[in-house]
Amino acid sequence: MSDVDDPDDAVTTLAYVDEPLLSLQLGEVPYWLDYQAVVADLADDGVAAPEPFVDGLRTVVDDAAGRGLDLKVVYTEAPAAVYTDARDLAAFLNEEFEGTIFVRTPAFVGSSSDTIPRHRLEAGQDDAWEEFDPVASASVFAHKVAAPAPAWGALTAITLVLAIVAVIAFATVLRRRRR
Repeated sequence: MSDVDDPDDAVTTLAYVDEPLLSLQLGEVPYWLDYQAVVADLADDGVAAPEPFVDGLRTVVDDAAGRGLDLKVVYTEAPAAVYTDARDLAAFLNEEFEGTIFVRTPAFVGSSSDTIPRHRLEAGQDDAWEEFDPVASASVFAHKVAAPAPAWGALTAITLVLAIVAVIAFATVLRRRRR
């Protein structure tokens, strides 16, 4: 472990010499793409992407709307600097548009929503990131976040009732054996 902070190590030297890549700051628009063009493109049909992907992504947006998900999709080939840039872009766009925003770059995915909890968005992002094709990636995300969640309250109640019935049955069997 003594080599970890060795000042002669090339990685350590690079980390001290170069400035770190920072995520976007509050109110700062992404510098790595034309933000106003993305806003205008999303306002048109809910999709902002290079032309070869637009029809496929429109299909994903329409399919999601059919399942009750207000989805907007951004695919850009612009190079985001850090993984949080895609999420930050989605959050900025979510200030302009209601619903759920999914952003895909060549290396990163991000999302924001005013209706879906963060843990479901993250689960959708995790699965979507594994798909390199932007249309497949958006489709996986939409299906994951729109999937109905298990009825945890009902499952807990059923488990509790079954546990109580099992305890009563066990107590009844023990009482009969003692006689």
